[in-house]
Order: sequence, then structure tokens, then C-alpha cells
Amino acid sequence: MIALLAFGNKDIMANDMKVHLFRVRTMDGAEPLADLLSRIKIDTLDARVRRIGYHEMRLESVAAPGDAGNRSPYWLLDFTKLRFEHGPGKISRNAPIEGFELEDNEGFGEETAGLFDPASNYLILQYNHNGPRSGTIEQYLCSYEDAVVGKYSFLIVLDETANLRLAQKDIIKKVQFKVAAPRITNAQLNGNVPLGRVLDMANNLDGETVEIIISSGRGRLSASVQSLLDTLLGMMPAAPHDADGALQTFRITGTAGDGETDEINMLVTKEEMSIDHLVMGDDLRYTQVSRWSGLLRARRGWNKKIQP
Repeated sequence: MIALLAFGNKDIMANDMKVHLFRVRTMDGAEPLADLLSRIKIDTLDARVRRIGYHEMRLESVAAPGDAGNRSPYWLLDFTKLRFEHGPGKISRNAPIEGFELEDNEGFGEETAGLFDPASNYLILQYNHNGPRSGTIEQYLCSYEDAVVGKYSFLIVLDETANLRLAQKDIIKKVQFKVAAPRITNAQLNGNVPLGRVLDMANNLDGETVEIIISSGRGRLSASVQSLLDTLLGMMPAAPHDADGALQTFRITGTAGDGETDEINMLVTKEEMSIDHLVMGDDLRYTQVSRWSGLLRARRGWNKKIQP
């Protein structure tokens, strides 16, 4: 069982972290994510390192269900981004800033905690602006062994308000989205041929962003729009208006039986929870045990929403 640690009379700072809920979709014929995590757990730290984009990252810590200290039925994870370029210094109010003493092969690391529920295939991730984010974690797991694009897809879970509003739409009349073409990964695209052709056109014209509006004046959009919606949901950023995300705008307009038109801004409707009372250690990093405890609290809070 993961529990918060007590440090006697030491002054402990309590802090918050935001967490987001994802549903993990596994490609047909691919192994369950839990099986991959079991093999990564056996590998040494250096063998776990993979380059994703401009940075290296690895699955730093893995606690399987039943491991010592983890009585939960969930996988508790900690992903780390390795950083060897310009970094921070240490400072106090009455002394100038100075650098850390690092060996030649040392750098900085940024952590993102995760909880994977193998029974329901839901994943809860800490949001760390500087650490690994959902998109890079997805790429990391897809590329760990055989580099199969789309082997695992993280689908953002919408909050109840957005889900209800979307479910009530009998007719989808308009889909509007803007993407930063160079930031879209193959895993995010995941075989959506029409979107791929549009992005190819943007690349040929040296376009940085592409804004597309698909609308139907009188009738409804074809059923094939669902494939596009699934792709766009898979590209949802971990934080609203994330400047580093590929998807910059995503709105859906539809009508219900009463004929009333409703526009849903999908980028501000995802499931999010704020977890308080994280413990900060002497090194000014949130302790792993408190972050994992926070994820377990989030899992309990989302119990009604997470169904196998």
C-alpha cells in the first residue's frame, strides 16, 4: 500500500498536481500493455532509454500489482525525460545563483507519474509541463521494441458535460480544427488517409498550420467523420491551449432532436482532477510516493467513470 511519509518536525510543503484520464486503445493483434510493462521492468535503466523527438526518455520506475509496497491492482509508473542541454542553477535569497556540480555523463531529469489499470485499460497521468507528456509517453511505449506506429493509442476522456452534449447530437453538422502540421506524429495520425493527404499538401507548401472546416449546410456529415473525430481525440493536448501540442483548435457543431445548434469546444472539456498535499523533499522535487498516492486517490475519485 502506498502511503504518504511523515518526516517528524520537518517543515513540509504541500502542493498540487493536475492529472488527466485516458483510455488506452491497443491495436488488433498487439500484446496487452501490461505484458510490455512486465518486460520493461526487467530491463536495466540504460536499456530502457529511447529517443523520442529531440529528447531521450525512459520508464524510470515500475511497480507491478502485488510488488512490495504496491497492494493496489494497478501498475504504478514514473517516466523521465533526460535533459543534457542548458539547465537550472541553485540559488538563495542572500547568495548568487550557481551551477550544480555534474559529472560528464550527468544531466537533468523531469518526471511524470502514471497509473495503468489493466482491467479497464484506463491510464491516469500526472501533468508535468517540463516532463514527458501523454503524446511522448505513447510514442515511447509504441517504439520500445518493434516500433509499431499506433500499437497503443491514448484517447483523452471527455468530462460528463462534453460527453452528454456530444451524445445528444443527432446530427454532426460541422467539424472545425487547426493543427500544427510539423508536430503531428505518425502515431497520432494512425492511418487516417484523408487527414494525411491534407498534411502532405501543407508540407509541400511549407505551411506551419492547417485550419480545416468541414460543414454540411442542409444535411448531416457522413458517418466516416467518426474516423476523423477519433483521430482528433487522439491528438488532444494534455493541457488546454498547449503551445507545444499539434492540435490548436477543435470544435464540433451539431443539432439535437429539437433542432437547436450547439458548438462544443473540445479542447476545454477533458477529464481533469487536481490532487493536493503532494510532499516536497529536501531536493525540492515532489516525492514519488506522494505522486503515486495522488494517482491512487484520483483512481478512486474516477471509480464510477472507469468501467472495464
